Amino acid sequence: GGDKESKTSENTNAEEEVLNTVVVAMGGGFSTLDPGYVYEKYPPVVITACYENLFKFYGDSEPMPCLADTYEFSNGGLTLTVKLKDAKFASGNPVTSEDVAFSINRTKNLQGNPSFIADTIESIETPDEKTVVFHLTQPDSAILSKLTYNALAILDSKVVKMHGGTDALDAAQTDRAQAYLNATSAGSGMYIMTSYIPDTEIVLEQNPNYWGEMTNVDRYIIKIQPDAYAQRKGLASGEIDVALNMTDDTMAELADDSDVEVINGATKTVGFVMMNMDESIGGPVSNPLVQDAIRKVLDYEAFQIICGEGTITPYSVVQDGFVGAKGERSIDYRNIEEAKELLKEAGYENGFDIQLTVCDLDMEGILLSDLARKVRDDLELIDIRCEIVNQAWSEGYSDAYRNGTLGFTIMYWSPEYNDPNVQLEFLPGYKVGLRAGWKTEDNEELASLYDAAIEETNQEKRAAI
Repeated sequence: GGDKESKTSENTNAEEEVLNTVVVAMGGGFSTLDPGYVYEKYPPVVITACYENLFKFYGDSEPMPCLADTYEFSNGGLTLTVKLKDAKFASGNPVTSEDVAFSINRTKNLQGNPSFIADTIESIETPDEKTVVFHLTQPDSAILSKLTYNALAILDSKVVKMHGGTDALDAAQTDRAQAYLNATSAGSGMYIMTSYIPDTEIVLEQNPNYWGEMTNVDRYIIKIQPDAYAQRKGLASGEIDVALNMTDDTMAELADDSDVEVINGATKTVGFVMMNMDESIGGPVSNPLVQDAIRKVLDYEAFQIICGEGTITPYSVVQDGFVGAKGERSIDYRNIEEAKELLKEAGYENGFDIQLTVCDLDMEGILLSDLARKVRDDLELIDIRCEIVNQAWSEGYSDAYRNGTLGFTIMYWSPEYNDPNVQLEFLPGYKVGLRAGWKTEDNEELASLYDAAIEETNQEKRAAI
């Protein structure tokens, strides 16, 4: 019996060695891999591998058809008709319009964090198995981008319903599929999730029914390992193949390792200095001339170095990679003498004292407190004397920031979905604008462009806006 058992073990090991396995280390901080609930930073790594959407970004700045074959807007932009490709789920079931309607209605009716993404979808019709008709509450120029969002991934409705899933209006109370979708996947993507141990490990294996072109990786083992130094050790020892949470420090330690390749990719996260327009809150920084002086004295090149290779200073809040972006601002924008003149014109020739409030969050691994110290040092050059006030996000800062009661701070903004419409929240009268005390009446012409950009479905006209 012992000899037979030994041979079986050897055969099993041989089979595993044949598999092309890639080990990835990434951060944690999430509790579910059910597409209807995913909202955190790292689940998209898994969802994108196991599920597909009607549309997808293939490295372009515009969404392209994925499960969709063709699409057409009509009725003044209030109707979107999508024809589906021939595709299969991992179960072997065909992808149909019923699956599309179920998946999107389920996310909407679960009322979880990502449900907002479907707010402009009033109803969905399925006239036949290959046709989906979206009726919108208003023309929505971002609808194709929204349909790329992980929470609107298309699920195998037959399988999900078998395990307690529902897209009914009361899904928030009656859906029971989350436990199943935390254990395995039910999509049409290249891979199937075969194991998920929370805060520890996820295993993905090839989908034998994948309808597209498969990669040469048979299996991914994803280690949930937030610590950058542990990831560095894993790379150096060969225990992991890909690390997603490296910092400048840990990458520098691997600089001489010829077996390690560093791939830098820019995100669409934007860091910014916020100066409240309400004088009772912002004090001197509510003065537009002071704001211009601060813009002119900041050392943008140094900030790019702090934030790492690939960092740029966008010309506006619609940054590179988005439709309508104006590119990047030149790093020689800085002009200290001009900043001094602007401050003098504003009536602050001798500068002023002010508090710069900063919280304990980081922006893509860059501590906001580090950025605050650099802002303080730059402003000293024109006699603006900053006292840095540290405040925990969970101990008052988050409320003050969202309620618009911070006078002078540093914060960041990550797009909730890949579309420039998200950046319109910086306009006067909208979410981020109001946090800076910037009301609609402060610039009605600029504020009016919000609706114009939201409703224009022609990409060229939208870019011009």
